[in-house]
Amino acid sequence: MEQRPIPGPRSPQQAPSAGLTVATTGALIAWAVQHTDRSIVRLGEQARTALEELRTRKAAEDEMAEVDAEEQELQRKLEAVRARRAQLRPRRKSPAPRDYDPAAVRTWARAHGHTVPDRGQVPRDVVAAWRQAQQPGGAR
Repeated sequence: MEQRPIPGPRSPQQAPSAGLTVATTGALIAWAVQHTDRSIVRLGEQARTALEELRTRKAAEDEMAEVDAEEQELQRKLEAVRARRAQLRPRRKSPAPRDYDPAAVRTWARAHGHTVPDRGQVPRDVVAAWRQAQQPGGAR
């Protein structure tokens, strides 16, 4: 896109055809707010306010991008720490699958004079006696 020069206040010696140069934004606003025409002053003030708002929003957006990047990095580190913790945490042995129903063994054991707890593991010797009794021809 071709940039056209922004007209500024002309001195009486300056002809309209003289190649005017583009003023910087700051210089243009300074020119506008000091102008004698109130409409130009108002435009200069609006431009200054708009630029300040744009700078504020741009700074906030840039900071938000930095915060988002930092959050992603921290999330990645947190996941790595949690994975490492899981590796270091002692593993609990999963109980071996039972080939018997503990409630049935307890009922049998009590009926046959064995002492068994209401909860927890059934003693091995009681389970062995129950298995023996379940064999064909075993003591019931």
